[in-house]
Amino acid sequence: MADGDLSAKPPYSEHAASFLATEHWSLLATRSMLWNEAFSRVTVFLTVLSAAIVALALVANTAGFGDAFAWFAMGLGPLVLFLGITTNMRLVDINLEEFLYVRAMNRLRHAYVDMAPEVSRYLSTGWHDDARGVFKTFVLAQTATRETPLAHFFITTPTVVSVVNAAVAAGLFGLIAHRAGAGTGGVAGVSIAVFLVVAVLLFSMQFRNLRAFGRLTPRFPSTEDDYADEIRFTPF
Repeated sequence: MADGDLSAKPPYSEHAASFLATEHWSLLATRSMLWNEAFSRVTVFLTVLSAAIVALALVANTAGFGDAFAWFAMGLGPLVLFLGITTNMRLVDINLEEFLYVRAMNRLRHAYVDMAPEVSRYLSTGWHDDARGVFKTFVLAQTATRETPLAHFFITTPTVVSVVNAAVAAGLFGLIAHRAGAGTGGVAGVSIAVFLVVAVLLFSMQFRNLRAFGRLTPRFPSTEDDYADEIRFTPF
């Protein structure tokens, strides 16, 4: 076998399967920790956001929508927005780490298939470390690499949190514009502009991570015949 030729099957020791299984369980446990962290971060953010809305409603109920309400909202809004943006940034990182862990687990499955080729027909997940193999693990169906990442982008948790953050920022800056003397049209224009700017900035961060994953060189790329008998997955 030539040096660096990862496509050739190496000789496996009698302990190889045990070592690979240990690594597989380690990756699986770390992946579970990532999901727990993601759920916790989103729960904390949405809880704080809900509490802030309730607090604003109580202030409006007691003091009306005058100066007290405006100053309270402008003081509370940046705190909620900071928490939301930091949550979004961490979720984007977690999503990329999730891709990388699935990619690493696919490599281990590739080793299992090398050791015992007959098991490939029983695997529901992918055993190649390219984008096609990774998305096979995610959706358990045949996918088209050119379609799935973009469709997957719009249904991820970071996308949902990004939209919520953009709405919070739009409301906050709309209130600031109103307090600065802007009319209805000016407040609406500021709110829409802020919503679009924040959404685009947060979305671009996610796209950069998707592109970073796409630039990774697979060690075990799939072929057109791999997963050919699986159900065709159509986004949306």
